[in-house]
Amino acid sequence: MSDKPQTSQPNQSLVDGIRCFQELTTSDHPLGTKELAERLGINMIKVNRLLRTLKAIGMAEQNQQKKYLPGPVVHVLAAQSFHSSALFRAATHVAISHAYDDRTLAIGILWKDAVVYMYHALAHQNPAEGLGGYHLYHASQSSIGKALLAEMDDETLTLCITDWSEEARAGLADTIAAIRRNGYACQRDAAGRINNIAATFSVGGARAGIAFTDIAIEDGALENYVGELKTLIREIESYA
Repeated sequence: MSDKPQTSQPNQSLVDGIRCFQELTTSDHPLGTKELAERLGINMIKVNRLLRTLKAIGMAEQNQQKKYLPGPVVHVLAAQSFHSSALFRAATHVAISHAYDDRTLAIGILWKDAVVYMYHALAHQNPAEGLGGYHLYHASQSSIGKALLAEMDDETLTLCITDWSEEARAGLADTIAAIRRNGYACQRDAAGRINNIAATFSVGGARAGIAFTDIAIEDGALENYVGELKTLIREIESYA
């Protein structure tokens, strides 16, 4: 038996490789080594080595300009994720059965301090078009993100936002307190009308958020919209 001390430190090369792949999959354009290195804060030599490794196993590929984009393995992972995630199956099954002409329906999860949308269907959009995710949003800019942050205990929340800018943290404590008090997040536009409502749900121990956005309602209509959101949540949780 080895006498070498065991370490609980993460494998940084693996972490950096996953970060590279994640940047490729969320970027709206192919990335060169220099741009990716700047995004990740990693030197170009290491990024180049990681990208070559990702390419070798099909997780990345290069276009004619030698820039990198997700490789064919991304499709395999997408299919496997759908199969293995009860949360994804339940949420998307319910979401695509509801079409709205007056609001956007969004469902997302919190990854570190960013919200990743698994579903985002605009008003009048075919619900099926909402599948497949959406842009990453910093949690401070997302009602879903704030609703999920509000479920953290104070110690975990403090650790999560410790590196946020003062601008991102401005007013967050009051917002979190209101969400915990009301059981949902509520945002308003410059005219004081409610334009965003979000709440959270759980499937198989995994948590996500669901929101109605791009609305413009007065306080008197809030209860009905919250009720509709909670009905969707019950449908999702019961489907699983």
